Amino acid sequence: MTTSQSPAEIMTLLERLTGQKIAALQVLGINSLKTFSPPPEALVGEAVTAVGTLDRSISIDTVSHVVTFDLQRTGRVVPLENAQAYTPVAGVSRPTVRLLMADGSGVDLSEPARTKRITVSIAARSA
Repeated sequence: MTTSQSPAEIMTLLERLTGQKIAALQVLGINSLKTFSPPPEALVGEAVTAVGTLDRSISIDTVSHVVTFDLQRTGRVVPLENAQAYTPVAGVSRPTVRLLMADGSGVDLSEPARTKRITVSIAARSA
């Protein structure tokens, strides 16, 4: 059984995203995206200004948006050094979410079960 990551462990993995530009946000869990406006494509080219964690919830801030990920009980943050857009590969489980950065790095949000419980919400910042 996979152990849960602590908020401190998650924060350490996410801190390297600060200052990086977002290349893509792929939400691969069919029920995971909880907002539709703005769409994930609205994040492309925006720089991450801050990251945060609160228990099993992650926030990634840009100048124009706040993205919130709820890892629920078993979600994990997996750093990717050479990240590419996800494409299905037989025998390899897919992440629920893949965040790709312009420098070629990224993170997967994954969970061991078939039932995908990680959720993603994108909100535009007020002017």
